[in-house]
Amino acid sequence: MGVKLFLIRHGQTDGNAQGRYQGSMDTNLTEEGRFQAQCAKKYLSNVKFSSIYSSPMKRAIETAQIISDGLSHEIKIRDALKEINFGKWEGLKFEEINEKYHDDYQAWLNDPFKSPPTEGESFTDLISRADDEIKKIVAENADGSSVAVITHGGVILSLIVNWLQIPPNCWRSLIQRQGAINVVVIDRGFPYISSINYTGHIKPVYDDSEDKVIEIYSKVKKDS
Repeated sequence: MGVKLFLIRHGQTDGNAQGRYQGSMDTNLTEEGRFQAQCAKKYLSNVKFSSIYSSPMKRAIETAQIISDGLSHEIKIRDALKEINFGKWEGLKFEEINEKYHDDYQAWLNDPFKSPPTEGESFTDLISRADDEIKKIVAENADGSSVAVITHGGVILSLIVNWLQIPPNCWRSLIQRQGAINVVVIDRGFPYISSINYTGHIKPVYDDSEDKVIEIYSKVKKDS
């Protein structure tokens, strides 16, 4: 059946809560972020993981440590799973980026393949390194195994965009909430995606608080 990947976005950080672009900034989880990771651990408690991989960034490692607590697995750190480098935008809020780097930001929102963040990493490069790393992870695990990969919203987004061949003008249509779980089986190189951005494990009743990012992106693009 191929290798089943559980692509898990790390839990909330202060930067997430404040609406700041973090990228290569190394930030820790908040109490809410640790709760989200605990919820993911509970939800996945029946899964027998063969391996657990993580980005080298603190927020991802801490999430991975919570999920792997009580298991015998060593967390395998992979540099290629780190978040996209946002260059000059890191540490800034959406509105601040739109004001200080307006033209670059609007170009990136419309087509990140051709227009990278100011002095940052292109979406094309992110897709390349993320896709290469996932192929390595799949090759390291036997068919029928389940693998946890704790990484970042941008990395997961790039993988799904690549697998589904989503066009550049629609790449922002995908959302990744904090602590979200995505499930995909890679069988002979083909991705079978059964879950995208699942967060039902965190709150039993729908909560649209994290969907505010949609309103922010919509407002920013209208101001262009």
